[in-house]
Amino acid sequence: MSSKKKQKSRMTKRENQAEALALINQVARNARTALSRHLLDLGLYAGQDSVMLILDDGDGQTPGAIAARLGVKAPTITKTIGRLAAQGFVRRETSPDDGRMLLVFLTDAGRDKIKAVRKAQRRTEKAAFAGLKKRDTVDLLNLLSKMDANIATTLSATALPVDNETDQGRVDAMDEDGDLGPEDLVLPPTD
Repeated sequence: MSSKKKQKSRMTKRENQAEALALINQVARNARTALSRHLLDLGLYAGQDSVMLILDDGDGQTPGAIAARLGVKAPTITKTIGRLAAQGFVRRETSPDDGRMLLVFLTDAGRDKIKAVRKAQRRTEKAAFAGLKKRDTVDLLNLLSKMDANIATTLSATALPVDNETDQGRVDAMDEDGDLGPEDLVLPPTD
């Protein structure tokens, strides 16, 4: 056994967990960076793809509904929709049922871009899973699902109350450039 493998096998459970969580975070950042680079080749910024894919699933949604599906604040989506409209990928229309409500639709150019967005996602997935067997991917998915459920349980037990007027306690998953940064997280206080 190599010295590096011996050193890894001597790590404590806590050290292994800390290293695993750090690696998960690094993989997530690298995957998002890789996808962002593919999207830039299409003239899109990170976060815009998610909005376009939601509209592809069901056109004519309100910015609030899109924000809710992505788990972000409405002002973030409003900025993203504005940028997508300026690029010609979406259009905004007043609802025929309620003149105060704005609906967002993909344009023909936006629909044409969807195929390329999905291809960029597939390229990123292919790179991430290169060399892994199907069983490896299934095992990884099961482990990550368990970890996510554990974290979600912890978050729900320590969640800050949400004030619907100010929307405090929410996580704004994208900043104005569409990227998640530490300043976007709202975490419960520690004792």
